[in-house]
Amino acid sequence: MKKKLLFPTMVIYTLILLLFSCKGAESDEGNTTATYLTISSEGGNEKLLGKTFTFKIKDNLNNDITAESQIFVNKQLIQGNLYTPTEKGVYSISAQYKDLPVNPISVNAIISDGTSFKHRILYEDFTGVWCGNCTRAGARLKNLKNQTDDGFVFLGVHGPGGQDPWSNATSTELETFKSVTGADLGWPTMFINRNIIWPDTENYTDMSLPLAQLKASSKIGIRMSSTITGNTLDINAHISFTQNFTGLKIAAFIAEDNLIGKQKNYVPALGSPTIYDYVHHNVLRNKLTSSVAGENIPDTQTVISNEYSRAFQYSIPSDFNRNNLKIIIMVMDGNGSVLNVREEKPGTTNNYEFL
Repeated sequence: MKKKLLFPTMVIYTLILLLFSCKGAESDEGNTTATYLTISSEGGNEKLLGKTFTFKIKDNLNNDITAESQIFVNKQLIQGNLYTPTEKGVYSISAQYKDLPVNPISVNAIISDGTSFKHRILYEDFTGVWCGNCTRAGARLKNLKNQTDDGFVFLGVHGPGGQDPWSNATSTELETFKSVTGADLGWPTMFINRNIIWPDTENYTDMSLPLAQLKASSKIGIRMSSTITGNTLDINAHISFTQNFTGLKIAAFIAEDNLIGKQKNYVPALGSPTIYDYVHHNVLRNKLTSSVAGENIPDTQTVISNEYSRAFQYSIPSDFNRNNLKIIIMVMDGNGSVLNVREEKPGTTNNYEFL
């Protein structure tokens, strides 16, 4: 009889061992101890370039530990849990909390053909301190600014050589390129977007012509970043496209704002015959591209969702006031008409201006 009871006893003993062996250690997943982290991106892992990703960090116990965690984008620590990409592409996101392991995730910043950017027009003023009628062009600048504020970029091209203290090789090249030589066109001559002449008349309050060229949006976006080391200015220009283009060009210039000097004036309503403290804005100082007409952008680069990059380096002369310098970047079509333009101070970084 005792032998018959042996088998049930062994079965019960084995079941007890199995029950306790399945309990596991406290560090196993799903118990009371955190053993790893997870990362998620609210609203999805793909967003339009310029939109903000919001990251959330949790442990395997589903505790939200975002505030206590360090978050890294492409191995660079960010502040908080929000990140807005400035370039399209794939970004690796990782996190750190109490040395717990984590599997990084990837998020993608894209450009859509439905995206639009802020549009600006270019106002080029061929002027000279000796030119008494050129004060009308300056008055137009003030009136245009009053009506559109930052809807345009201004460039003051001084000349001709020998008659204006701020004439230089680049301004002379641009005068020749646009036939502002006194024979075909004289001073002042004003262009909107390079190819539209704004006729010089005594009416310097009518802004209808330039404002007619200002569009609600553009399919070309411009951003730039720059650093100054000593007298060396390094610039990176980036251009994005939400439409396919061909035959585009990029032109880039250095201008200096708020140069004060005398100015001849033949318009009594604008001041005395000689204005000794006249403020000259965005005076053309030099070119960054090889030609004032611009450099070709390969057609393979000017397609939807692509970003074209161009680096420039410039040595700042000691007599320039670097606090007043401007970098001007413009994109033109095959006929030389400006499609979009942007300016920025050196030593700063800006983002695309999405609408």
